[in-house]
Amino acid sequence: MTPPAFFLFGAARSGTNALTWTLQESDQIVVKNEDSADCFDNFALKDRSVIEAILHEAAPKPVFFKCFHDTPRARYLLENFSDSRAVYSIRQPRDCIGSFINEFGQAGVDVWLDRFEVAARDRKGLLLHISRDDPISTEIAVERAEFVLNELSIAGITPPNVAACYYLWAHSFADHINVDNDNRFIVIDYDRMVIDPQITILNVCQHFSIKTIKTNPDRWFKGRGFGKSIDISPRLLEQCQAVYDKIIGRYH
Repeated sequence: MTPPAFFLFGAARSGTNALTWTLQESDQIVVKNEDSADCFDNFALKDRSVIEAILHEAAPKPVFFKCFHDTPRARYLLENFSDSRAVYSIRQPRDCIGSFINEFGQAGVDVWLDRFEVAARDRKGLLLHISRDDPISTEIAVERAEFVLNELSIAGITPPNVAACYYLWAHSFADHINVDNDNRFIVIDYDRMVIDPQITILNVCQHFSIKTIKTNPDRWFKGRGFGKSIDISPRLLEQCQAVYDKIIGRYH
């Protein structure tokens, strides 16, 4: 019998590392980080047949995939692996944007600007690759790439604005994958995680039907305030905040 697959969706700089490191301490689950070469390529999941092979090899234990880059095809993945479940991780936008700039710098900004341009102009590149297997998410990927490029033409191409557009793009699939109404998802909010990480881990373990893990609070970094000095376009920040409020609204 093939064990279930557990997936982590959402966006970078949203507590995904701390959650993954904690789950690695469980003896009831196999954890595959985004740098696991057997099932990830350029931080995106390989094809379905590879995932199936990983699940068979891990049996009877379920496998947790840290695959937030694959958020565009979350619906495809959940529908094609029986008994699968998912975590959706999100962070207050100003801090997420500040953390993005701090971690990835200008190089990360350049990479994402190029990805937006290639998707919008040529309908190819990594953004469409990670949307594969789902024609609707592919169209969303192109439309949102066009949208953020237009927003940047209005707001200006600065590192904070590009990082804000990454935030908008990464979370723009939430409606399509039905985060609000699909009980296979549990949404975790970074700021709540850093206040009481043990409660978050308890909720995740219950969602995955595994024994609770005792987490090390030192792994969970302080949330709000990180990006207060970041000069983000008010127009973009307002849109990011609306996305955040909508996604976590069900859980607050």
